[in-house]
Amino acid sequence: MRAQTKNNVTLKYPDEIGFAFNACLLIADGADLLRMTTKIGNGTKTEELFLDSFDGKCYCDVREYVQTFFDTMQFGAVDYQREVKTKMGVRLSFEVTITLLQGADVVFTFDVFYIWGALKIGGQETYNGFRTLTWFKGFPFTFGLYSAGGGSLLFSQDGVPNRFLSIPDMGVWNIPMLPGDNAKNHYLISDCVGQFFEVAFDKTFDMTFSYRFNGSKTDKIRINVVDSCSDGFYLRWINRHGFYCYYLFKAGAEQRKSESDNLFMRNNLLAFDMSYGYEGYTGRQQQMKREDTTPICAPLVDTETWDMLFDITTSPCVDLFAGYQGNVPKWVAVTVVAATYTKNKAALQDFVCNILMPDVNVQKL
Repeated sequence: MRAQTKNNVTLKYPDEIGFAFNACLLIADGADLLRMTTKIGNGTKTEELFLDSFDGKCYCDVREYVQTFFDTMQFGAVDYQREVKTKMGVRLSFEVTITLLQGADVVFTFDVFYIWGALKIGGQETYNGFRTLTWFKGFPFTFGLYSAGGGSLLFSQDGVPNRFLSIPDMGVWNIPMLPGDNAKNHYLISDCVGQFFEVAFDKTFDMTFSYRFNGSKTDKIRINVVDSCSDGFYLRWINRHGFYCYYLFKAGAEQRKSESDNLFMRNNLLAFDMSYGYEGYTGRQQQMKREDTTPICAPLVDTETWDMLFDITTSPCVDLFAGYQGNVPKWVAVTVVAATYTKNKAALQDFVCNILMPDVNVQKL
């Protein structure tokens, strides 16, 4: 947390980057502190809250107020044609006014860039660190990246610099792989700060283009390419860092369960005969429910991929790929069945979970 002190009043507040589902604390401390007024805004919307002091301190967690700035997000609106700065991140301005028993009010102002996510407490996770992803060719795919703005992404195809993409603004970006991206093995995405210069070579050279620039380069993402895959369940979900994730799972035997949902009705007014509906004389109406569940498996994945796949079990938004309509991918919302998952110490292990398909409509009498 950061801290400021004015007129013997100290305010502790979040760091420059925060997560909307982690604690978003404001702590004011001062001998003459009477009240704290907080305004949170993004330029178009403002939330305001008031707190009285207790023993010269004010303490509040504003995470629920921060989360309201993400209420208008459309999680299924993903552009697979061009890079987009998503609404998974929003910069919020804070104005904290401290009212004292004596003297003028003390005003603190600061900004926090909040991400629609939650970081694991205890220092066991790194946000926006190096990640390894898998792109199954023929399926829609994007990768997420936080950028401070003013830099570029360098795409290296099978170890050879291929193209670069300018990232002008700070934010959480969602970047698709394009039809012309045809690496045989992998891509390496590097975050570069500085000016690029593109130099063309004759085709007799191994590299068609060479890139040089003045600045720093950090490898951010390795994308392994898997081709010739068409069978299975291709799922999309949002992880706890606000990034879209994708994976092609192998499907197991479908399980269909029906349950009786009887409704007993006491017939005191009408005749106990066929005039009271179908078999109404029995005093009941038959109702049934149906659930279709399918086990899915990612066989023999490494520990990093297992952790990435485990986020699907807690994601609030999981979609199943349902093919293309024209060039537009279509998705169907599914639910991951709650369960206990065991991660062992083996170098490779299977990741298995069950998904509940959309409701199947059944007749009811």
